[in-house]
Amino acid sequence: MSKTVTDNGAERQRRTAIVEAVLSGMADGTTLQETIKEVARARGEVIRPGSVRMWITLEEEWYLRYQKTKALLGQALAEEAIVVARESTSSTTAMDRVLIETLKWAAAKANPVEYGEKQTVEHQGAQTLSVKIVEDDAPVRNQKALQAAQVSAVIAAPLVFAVPAKTAEHEDDDYTFV
Repeated sequence: MSKTVTDNGAERQRRTAIVEAVLSGMADGTTLQETIKEVARARGEVIRPGSVRMWITLEEEWYLRYQKTKALLGQALAEEAIVVARESTSSTTAMDRVLIETLKWAAAKANPVEYGEKQTVEHQGAQTLSVKIVEDDAPVRNQKALQAAQVSAVIAAPLVFAVPAKTAEHEDDDYTFV
């Protein structure tokens, strides 16, 4: 039984090393699949990308780091698109355009907040708002708040005075308000 615990500890260390390498590679701008191929070749073992993705989703810490690293991957891919565009020549323009579009798409998928297409929502047609006011006879829970609201409503009520306009025939009249 202690052998199983040791094996699990060794397997955990193995997975940790692989995931760390994958996250580091992604931060440098290589995809998860490319990084796994390099790690598998260096370690001399077969590592499936789907397995590594499952390991990442099973460990919350790894998953959170993976999400943050995807944003870095998006930045790296966008930077690579800029480099390709700058190094493009008239003879490579068509191929470079495809590569740039692919890099832009991958950057948008990896980091949609920064590189995704902005979506606008437009509404056409009439909008109808229907309001129904219902007076509730339920008991008030906070009497003090209700009294304060009633007092402030009375204080905030506007005062309106009607003052008759003086005309030529009533210029000398004094107006008295009671």
